[in-house]
Amino acid sequence: MPSIPTTPPTTATRRTALALSTEWVNSTIVRISASGEIDASNTAELLDYVLRRGANCQSLILDLRDVTFFGTAGFSALRTIDVRSSRASVKWMVVPGPVVSRVLKICDPCCELPRDVEA
Repeated sequence: MPSIPTTPPTTATRRTALALSTEWVNSTIVRISASGEIDASNTAELLDYVLRRGANCQSLILDLRDVTFFGTAGFSALRTIDVRSSRASVKWMVVPGPVVSRVLKICDPCCELPRDVEA
């Protein structure tokens, strides 16, 4: 009986876990930084973190420069942050890295979400 050639098993792509941190720039401004991947599996975690850590601020900076993957669910999370910040009279902006900028160019071509001017 002839042997059937098999392909070696593929290894799963290693995911970079989402990491979040908070820095109070002063008593009214908070900077929340994210690194790793943002997708449908962790946008609820991102939203919960941002909304809880930014609850008592007047200005929010969401630093996404170190994000390595940004899915459309991440964009949806940014829209939610935008709406919630507006309702709470919180000024906010996103500081996108190259990965996030690529999605924003497609999903937000009119630049409705507030962005860092240097991004």
